[in-house]
Amino acid sequence: MSVQMEVKALPILRQNLSLLTAPPDEEGEPRWQIFDPLSNKFYYLSRTAFYIFREWRYASHADDLLSRLAQKGIEVEAAEFDYFLRFLESNHFLEARSEKDLARLRAEVSQHKKHFLSWLLHNYLFIKIPLFRPDLFLNRYYPMAKYLFKWRLDRVALVLGALGLVMVLRQWETFTHTFQDLFNVSAIVYYILALVLVKTAHELGHALVAKRYGCRVSSMGVAFLLMTPILYTDTTDAWRLRSRFQRLSIVTAGVKVEIYIACVATFLWAIVPDGGLRGVLFFVATTSWVSSLLINISPFMRFDGYYALSDFLGMENLQPRSFLVGKWFLRERLFGFGFLPPEPLSHKKCALMVTYAWCTWIYRFFLFLGIAALVYYFAFKVLGIVLFLVEIIWFVLLPIVKEVKVWISLRKNMSFNRATTMTLLVCVLGLLLLIVPWKTHISVPAVVTFERHQTLYPSEASKVVAWQVAPNEKVKQGQLLILLESPDVEQQIVLTQSRLNALQISWQRAGSGAGILDAFSSLQVQIAREQSRLQSLLEQRERLAIKAPYDGYIGEWLPLTVGDYVNERSALATLYDDESLMVKAYIDGRFIPLLNHNEMASFMGNDGNPLAASLLIDKVIPIAVKRLQYPGLASVYGGAIATQKLEDELIPEMATYEVHLTLQGSMPLNRQQFGMVSLAIEPTSFLVDGLRYLYGVFIRESGF
Repeated sequence: MSVQMEVKALPILRQNLSLLTAPPDEEGEPRWQIFDPLSNKFYYLSRTAFYIFREWRYASHADDLLSRLAQKGIEVEAAEFDYFLRFLESNHFLEARSEKDLARLRAEVSQHKKHFLSWLLHNYLFIKIPLFRPDLFLNRYYPMAKYLFKWRLDRVALVLGALGLVMVLRQWETFTHTFQDLFNVSAIVYYILALVLVKTAHELGHALVAKRYGCRVSSMGVAFLLMTPILYTDTTDAWRLRSRFQRLSIVTAGVKVEIYIACVATFLWAIVPDGGLRGVLFFVATTSWVSSLLINISPFMRFDGYYALSDFLGMENLQPRSFLVGKWFLRERLFGFGFLPPEPLSHKKCALMVTYAWCTWIYRFFLFLGIAALVYYFAFKVLGIVLFLVEIIWFVLLPIVKEVKVWISLRKNMSFNRATTMTLLVCVLGLLLLIVPWKTHISVPAVVTFERHQTLYPSEASKVVAWQVAPNEKVKQGQLLILLESPDVEQQIVLTQSRLNALQISWQRAGSGAGILDAFSSLQVQIAREQSRLQSLLEQRERLAIKAPYDGYIGEWLPLTVGDYVNERSALATLYDDESLMVKAYIDGRFIPLLNHNEMASFMGNDGNPLAASLLIDKVIPIAVKRLQYPGLASVYGGAIATQKLEDELIPEMATYEVHLTLQGSMPLNRQQFGMVSLAIEPTSFLVDGLRYLYGVFIRESGF
């Protein structure tokens, strides 16, 4: 029986709304949709909502409408009718004719109106600016463009790409070295033009395939993703298509076009001569479409990848629906409310939607953290701090706070059951893990080295005459290790000796007399000058005989043989004084007050072998390390200490302090070893440790 309602004239529907047949839902039930050309949106209708909407314009009041529906066997409850009426009002499907309607619209506008700064704060990450409406242009020129689909040019592009790949493999070294010329200033303009053309072709791919299936392309424009301009095409009209595979074809058209262009560019790169054009072709064949693929393929952001996944699965509004299911699943696992899911779900479908929702949340969590760090470091200090806080608070913390508020609002429905017991147990264990001082040791990067060590370098470019260096060899002070010879020095010695001999002969032949005395004095000056030069050359030769400056062991060495040439930058060998063995560890400043100087420490090498001797802290250098002396510990060379390389010097990024440790007992070691040292500290909790770290970061970054 139909519901008796108060006789009241029905509002009038807008005349420009379209009622269309939609593809069946996921269960195969028939559906319809309303298309609103003003907002360019589609709204799905159930069977009951379809009949209400279709009969609406033929009825004058609610009773008349319900009676017409009853004649067709459609029973509508009062609550269902009121809900549909609110749906029409909230989406502005009704004509506004009375003052009451106008007042309601003004209130909505006022409610949604935002200050410019507030709008910018919420939308600076992604701003869309439509530039033009291409539908008329596409309608005019599509008859010519449709031959692109008939000629199957995509197959031609793929064949050219395969041929190009074969030719590129034959020039692989040249192809990979092309990247080095990409950043030539004179070519940047060409790369930008090529990028604009490729991205325009990407968007035209979406538009042409949409037009192929009879869809309207409402707008094309530019969007700013984190202030980076990207083109976009609005193909919302594709939702009128009954085939999800046609929609999938529209979504993937852009990436396909870029891949086809990349195939042609690869072929052309292989046949054109070297020059600027070849660099542009390399860019198009590699960098441009890969970057597009990385951005567009992600199903966790609302780009091509998301809509492709949605159409492939046949699930409209995949993201918001999955979020609702994911939240429901989380609440049930935490508190066991026993609520029904937001929609009827099979086990497989529930697992799919929950997995997608949680993966999206994790992806966005790290994405927003990365964006927060990015805007902090690339903006000036004050703006960077503001944008960092906006990212963390608005996009990370606020969703968590909102969900916790929902939990609090549902506390009356909570009861002690298996889910709440497990949740409580996990919370207690997690709290204990955070606040109980479990941490009694820290592992820090360290080096086993020698307080006295020296790297042997040649004084100048020279040739190896004698090489008496062997690895791990014990040498005595003054022992000859390497004998070098400089051909230039030897030649200068011979020439200088010859000139000196000639001058001495002339001096012996000189006689007496006033004029001769002047010549005799000049000869003495020249002889003294040549003797001084010869002495300097002999000392230079002597320095090429490298001897051990003290007793010790040979550590690192170059595998040289007699006849090899070296220069003054060649580190020939390293000599260690084995009596000065020590360990240097590098720790964060916040751990210095916690060090336990009375407990033994242990060293584990990077090769997995521990040091046999125990260690004891000798002293802590109270000044932070300004330059790291050991490249093996630096991150730029694969070490554990974060460093930057500035003018051939390794500068630690964090305040790092040096701790000296002594070995307890003798240890047969003759070369440096890198690894980690386990140091005893006063017991501390992970929570306190984390707060100390955050406080240190705040102090470090708060300076302006």
